[in-house]
Amino acid sequence: MFDLDLYERVMELATRRGFLWPAYEIYGGVSGFYDYGPLGASMKKNIEDIWRRHFVVREGFMEIFSPTIGPEEVFLASGHVSSFVDPMTECRKCHQAFRADHLVRDATGTETDGWSYEELEAALARHGVRCPSCGGSLGEVWSYNLMFKTHIGPGSGKVGYLRPETAQAMFILFNRLYDFYRKKLPFGVSQLGKAYRNEISPRQGVIRLREFSQAEAEIFVDPKEKEHPGFETVRDLPLTLVPDGAEEGTHTAGEAVEKGMVCHQYLAYYMALTQRFLEDVGIPRERIRFRQHKRTEMAHYAADCWDAEVYTDRFGWVEMVGIADRTDYDLKAHMEASGAELTAFVQYEEPRHVKRKVIEPDMAKLGPAFRKDAGQVLEALKKASPEGGDL
Repeated sequence: MFDLDLYERVMELATRRGFLWPAYEIYGGVSGFYDYGPLGASMKKNIEDIWRRHFVVREGFMEIFSPTIGPEEVFLASGHVSSFVDPMTECRKCHQAFRADHLVRDATGTETDGWSYEELEAALARHGVRCPSCGGSLGEVWSYNLMFKTHIGPGSGKVGYLRPETAQAMFILFNRLYDFYRKKLPFGVSQLGKAYRNEISPRQGVIRLREFSQAEAEIFVDPKEKEHPGFETVRDLPLTLVPDGAEEGTHTAGEAVEKGMVCHQYLAYYMALTQRFLEDVGIPRERIRFRQHKRTEMAHYAADCWDAEVYTDRFGWVEMVGIADRTDYDLKAHMEASGAELTAFVQYEEPRHVKRKVIEPDMAKLGPAFRKDAGQVLEALKKASPEGGDL
């Protein structure tokens, strides 16, 4: 049984010792935004440095830094304008908005992945779900895009969006990066920076934010090459896996590939690397598992995707990292939208241009979201605090 008082003590301590403060506090605060105090900023930097050691230095990837605002054309091509949406419903009395799928799940214990908006609306009515805030009746379910929309330039200007992920710049820069890597495959590129998602009702502290730091790596590989050159270094690493439609179990990375649970070595390699990173920032291995996305919840760009989930006493299993096989979806989409040729030359029996397959380990929400269980956090904060001693 989770000790609610312990969770509140940790958050109170983090506030008092200068790790984390509610943003815009003197104006009443805005949910989904936090300030990192002096110790919090230092801790966040340390976690980012550990990530760089794993995904930049040791892997030999180079890092880029791109604008956080992009023109609408980028996100039309990537599919985010049409597909980066959540089902929302609004209370008719207090007008507070909620995710309809979460309300149904909380009321019935049923997973709603793949449900239509009509099915969600019917389930809300059938189970008599009311507004969690005031008990009022709920309206119809409608589509809500999570991106922040803005305008670039004066007046109405050019429509733009704050990026919901750091990945798109790496696809748009493919030709520049391909030249930089001397036109040789495979190669990887990393980016760590701010991303923005206008969440409907963020309620999980620093786990779900509207502005957060995100770290991503994109690895461009030949789709005919399924074997990772470094796979032997992780072959025997045990991973706790929850495949779609199968029971949870522990398998080595090698077994997972050989049994066809994970589609190829590249994906399994970065799952293993992700586990090592999470352990390096202090998360016990027994609290880490990899859950395969169901077909009904798979992102529009992914052929396969696994979430690295961490078990928390307060929130249960929480997604921390997504590792996806994005195929050539993004490069193909930007080729069609821009007219640019985003291909690589590979010498087979006959020379030909090929579109790249892309493997993506996506480390979302760096910072206190990567944390130990509450008891370990208390000990860590004690040691990190300049005051030290008793809490």
